[in-house]
Amino acid sequence: MMLALPAILMGAALAVADRMPDYDVRPSCHAATSLMSLDPKREARCLDDEASARREVAAQWAGFLPADRVRCAAEAQLDGTPSYVDLLECLTLAREAKATKD
Repeated sequence: MMLALPAILMGAALAVADRMPDYDVRPSCHAATSLMSLDPKREARCLDDEASARREVAAQWAGFLPADRVRCAAEAQLDGTPSYVDLLECLTLAREAKATKD
């Protein structure tokens, strides 16, 4: 039984790595705008930035290492405010770090 748990967790992690996360970024953009007392148009720009980052992540998803996809997907929603901008940044930095090692 003890060996089954790591295998189950590994399978779950691989399933996460295979599909791109689906975040609801509206609350994050709304909170960032209202908490900072910024121009309400900033919320629309935030949503546009998130949509652009989501498209870029979707286009490159298969090219990122599975371990980086799992780690970055978790980090991008760590504080309860998921963000495709954060996900893209994490994945890009991970890929660049690996490229400098090679």
